Amino acid sequence: MVFHGPKEPVYTISVAARLLGASPQFLRQVENEGLISPFRTESNIRLYSDDDLRLLSRIVYLCRERGVNLQGVRVILAMEDGGRDGPDDDPPATGPNDASDDDDGEEPGGEWGGMLGLCGSVRSGSKPPSPSSRKT
Repeated sequence: MVFHGPKEPVYTISVAARLLGASPQFLRQVENEGLISPFRTESNIRLYSDDDLRLLSRIVYLCRERGVNLQGVRVILAMEDGGRDGPDDDPPATGPNDASDDDDGEEPGGEWGGMLGLCGSVRSGSKPPSPSSRKT
């Protein structure tokens, strides 16, 4: 039996905070940062929907478990959403041979390729090569 849809605002801020294990102040802060806009009643009471709670649950996880601040959460959510602002943001279609036509003699990845390789070696536990061991 379903009493309301996922977009219908039904949870007050205190109920939403209790369900999420967060404080009402935190939910207000998330709203002030523009990450969520709960529905407001005529008497200005915030009401959250199930969809709002899903988004807030993700925000609480990123802040509490991953130590991300709200500005970082904004970036992460934008990346997860694909950074799309509208339907015109689709990348142009490329053919299967487009990447192979770019033979300019540089390493794959351009100037970042070497740095990315160093980052990968540091993450995997090995040490990056020392300056004295590199060929000049």
